[in-house]
Amino acid sequence: KPGFLSFAGSGADSRTTEIFVVMPDTPQAQLDYFGTNSWETPFGYLSGPSDLDLLSKIKAYGDMPPWGEGPESSRIYLDDGYEYLAENFPELDYISKCYVVDEQTELAGDEL
Repeated sequence: KPGFLSFAGSGADSRTTEIFVVMPDTPQAQLDYFGTNSWETPFGYLSGPSDLDLLSKIKAYGDMPPWGEGPESSRIYLDDGYEYLAENFPELDYISKCYVVDEQTELAGDEL
């Protein structure tokens, strides 16, 4: 669902340090398919209304080719990777900080 975070991958054993955020305008067909492969397992999420509102302000180029118009993963790691991103994706947003916060869970009886 929108706000989930996952490591990017294009097949088995292909994950790297890249992450992606499921955006609010992701087509339902893609949402239904997301997470069916082991390399697409979400590891976090944006939970509050202000977090989800923030997603609508981020420029999204979409998935990598051939599924979308986002950056080619193989180009990012070349010596000129940052230049490639700046030239071809000038509105790309970058995550500069990320914090892990403890999740507070209310137990209902013996659940969990």
